[in-house]
Amino acid sequence: LGSASSRTPTRSGYADEPVSAGGPGLAMNGTGALSIMSSRSSTTHSTKAVSNPNNAGGAGATASTAAASSSLSPAPQDQVPWYLSYDSAPEDLLLTNDGQVKGSTLPALVERLVAHDVSDPNFVSTFLLTYHSFAMTPELFENLFRRFLILPPPGLLEHELVDWTERKLKPVRLRVYNLFKTWLEQHYVEQVDGDPLGLEMLREFACTTMAEHMSNAAEQLVRLIDKRRASQGGLRKMVPNMPHAAPAPILPRSLSRLRLLDISPQELARQFTLIDSNLFNKVRPIECLKTAWSRKPGDPKAFNGLNTEIAVNVKAMSTLSTQTTLWVTANILLEHEIKRRAAVVKFFISFAEHCRMLNNFNTLMSVLGALTSVPVERLTRTWQAVQQKSLSTYNQLKQIMRTDRNFAEYRDSLHSCNPPAIPFVGVYLQDLTFIEDGNDDVIHGSPRLINFAKRQRTAGTIRDLQQFQNVPYNLTPVAEIQDWLLKRLEELCPHGQSSDRLVEEFWKMSTTLEPKEKDSERVLRLLKESGFL
Repeated sequence: LGSASSRTPTRSGYADEPVSAGGPGLAMNGTGALSIMSSRSSTTHSTKAVSNPNNAGGAGATASTAAASSSLSPAPQDQVPWYLSYDSAPEDLLLTNDGQVKGSTLPALVERLVAHDVSDPNFVSTFLLTYHSFAMTPELFENLFRRFLILPPPGLLEHELVDWTERKLKPVRLRVYNLFKTWLEQHYVEQVDGDPLGLEMLREFACTTMAEHMSNAAEQLVRLIDKRRASQGGLRKMVPNMPHAAPAPILPRSLSRLRLLDISPQELARQFTLIDSNLFNKVRPIECLKTAWSRKPGDPKAFNGLNTEIAVNVKAMSTLSTQTTLWVTANILLEHEIKRRAAVVKFFISFAEHCRMLNNFNTLMSVLGALTSVPVERLTRTWQAVQQKSLSTYNQLKQIMRTDRNFAEYRDSLHSCNPPAIPFVGVYLQDLTFIEDGNDDVIHGSPRLINFAKRQRTAGTIRDLQQFQNVPYNLTPVAEIQDWLLKRLEELCPHGQSSDRLVEEFWKMSTTLEPKEKDSERVLRLLKESGFL
């Protein structure tokens, strides 16, 4: 999912913005902001150096004019020259009391996205994380192309044209370039409707229009586009840098003929965690939009092609969770003797506890789903044979993952743990569903305005998920155990197929193992087991 910025906006001072394009001569000079007194007849101004992306040596070309006074601080808002104002109409942008975007047309959003006087990385991040839910990439790019080619207002004096070029045109063009660069590196998705076309549009634009005005930037963009075309997946890949060696795996006596109870519960938790973590780290932001994981291909409500074919990694995690729950249940019910069954229950409680110690809340929830299922939980005689220490651990785990108060205890445990961690993805999907279904896509009463406040809430949930994708587990894979596990899971529930048949079978197995007793029969059995009869 990548990383997300949470920096706050700054007004009329883009010297602190990380706008370097990664090559010589593409970073804005941070020597100070212009200070201009707004007046057509009497102007006091100093200029800010802005680097020229076409300078092969990387030295920025500085445009300056005489000034009666100079200042390194931004000019007050009421002193901003009229020709540096925004181009969108006031009714196209709706702000909250604290200045956040609540609703907007797409052109107004794009203008703010590459604004000449505001640096708001959090807004840019939110837009790129969620724009696929309200616009297609070609439509977005058309708006960005127009911003790159903005024209000065008519009737400017010579020094005003110089000022407009330095303080508006150049910043806008550089930010358009940086936005395209970020999109290519982190947000291009080949399977999404419109993205491949957008890639071709961008290459043509870079080779023609951008090349005329920013030749170095255009060349870098073309190289990045060609690299993206040739790559499989993302351009940037996380390379683990572990400060310590991974703990030695706990291996069974024989890896060629594995049986469940021959494997250490701790090592089983480690290998499950590596499998789950591999899937979790592949989940992309676009899979979290418009409840794509629940939309089948062809669903008319699947906006922009956001369906299960896009949300492949979320679906894979869901399938693994279902398979794990069924596998744990089956292993318990396949034991016909009470003592053996109790031993298996104890094993899985220990396995779940080691998952908790690894902060693997996703697998933990899958195991608890089996232990608390009706076919297992009703096995009274089996639970009576489980040691009190294991039962105490089991109750503690259930307390952490309780569903009441919107998983409040789990949420506290997750956000207080030290990564690495694998969250219970079901909670994120629940949150995203509530945001999607509980908020309109447009502002009520203003259908022209995109409900951007809704997208901010969606982006907040995505960022919360992202933070756990950046820290890898320092564990050693054991291929034999992982292959054995995956084979058993697939045999029980191939490709995550419907589990209804298995659930019915599990109920029959459970009632056969421990038939429902009448009260008199239960008392008689307990007396016999206690030696009184």
